[in-house]
Amino acid sequence: MKILLGKEVCEKLHEEISREARSFEDAPKLLAIVVGDDPSCLCFVNSKGRKAEALGAHFECLNLDASLSQKEIEEEIRKTIKRLNPDGVILERPFPKHIDFTKLTELIPPCADVDCQRMDNMGRLLSGAPRHIPATAGAVLEILKFYDIHTAGKEVVVIGRSQTVGLPLSVLLLAKGKFADATVTVCHSKTNNLEKHTRKADILVAAVGQPKLVSADMVSEEAVIIDVGTTYVDGKLTGDVDFDSVSKKVSAITPVPGGVGPVTTAVLLRNLINAVKYRKEQHN
Repeated sequence: MKILLGKEVCEKLHEEISREARSFEDAPKLLAIVVGDDPSCLCFVNSKGRKAEALGAHFECLNLDASLSQKEIEEEIRKTIKRLNPDGVILERPFPKHIDFTKLTELIPPCADVDCQRMDNMGRLLSGAPRHIPATAGAVLEILKFYDIHTAGKEVVVIGRSQTVGLPLSVLLLAKGKFADATVTVCHSKTNNLEKHTRKADILVAAVGQPKLVSADMVSEEAVIIDVGTTYVDGKLTGDVDFDSVSKKVSAITPVPGGVGPVTTAVLLRNLINAVKYRKEQHN
């Protein structure tokens, strides 16, 4: 059994990102927007900020009070984007229930939408011409590429249909190429007999945020398991897969933490570099 560590994937991506970032006259600017004080969200944001700055980017976090109205939050975002003029903007989930997330995404300049959160950019991805690939979905693909795990002709089962991971990842895996061309099954909360689908998977991607949802009896031997889930249980970050039991059966698996998470940040920063290039092209 091989553990698919994100660290080695990140090192390769960071080398590429650093080289390109040094070629810019000005440091790329990344703005993260947080509404509320969710501790896990703030932890992830601070981690992104440290990694962005380590690679020579300027990072700023706009942390807004959850009691603010939709109108007040929109106004604060507009003012901050106008002041900072960022190359990349990301809205950090979760958001308060009274906030219309989609309306907020419309405030992000299209080329600065480095996590593909705008509806028009998601439409471009679904049609095969993405500006940016959502960072977590992109991280899954980067892990498969780094460890040379081909998906062409394989049975890939994705648990989860979110616009952040499950939906875009399933579309990307259906595209053409040796790290695509898969036969994809997407499972979700309404799927009956989940294990019937997961047992046939050559590659299983779990991305629903339900700790230890996937047990050893739900997977086949020789399967490759990509665990995207991140949930704090008793203060410990836990994945969607029961790592201890599943890892004894399958051929390869990502750990939580240390698997998809750090690669997600690296892909986001690569998207930031690409956003700078898009902006330069528009000005030329």
